[in-house]
Amino acid sequence: MNIKNFFPIILIFFWMLTISSVELIAQEKVSIFTELSEFMAKFEKKCPDVAASFYALNDTIVNKKGILSTKQKELIALGIGISRQCKYCIYYHTARAMENGASEEEILEAASVAIYMGGGPAFSYIKYVIDALEEISAKEESKNGKK
Repeated sequence: MNIKNFFPIILIFFWMLTISSVELIAQEKVSIFTELSEFMAKFEKKCPDVAASFYALNDTIVNKKGILSTKQKELIALGIGISRQCKYCIYYHTARAMENGASEEEILEAASVAIYMGGGPAFSYIKYVIDALEEISAKEESKNGKK
């Protein structure tokens, strides 16, 4: 038997395997926002005191009136999330910055500062900033009936 006779069969097998893998990944893709929300809900049930303390800390620091606005504080938190390579932090603080009036341009500029401070590893996490912006934009368009 010549291996050349099996080559088309091998190609078809790998093609089917690739298609199946891509379909599986697409079906299993869950929004980072959904993952974060589910994790937070579970954590709140399992460790209510710790969760409440963490949320109070957030409110005391980020939402407290001060010299810096909440938007500015969220942009700082986003930069730190990028430099710490925390995709959940990136999604959360991108959304919170937008909720507090930050534009896409301001978010990307804050992300650029994080690249400057964090170098190559931080640069690779800008992917999550762009993903978060796209997901937020798609949700807004869906709410407004544009899709």
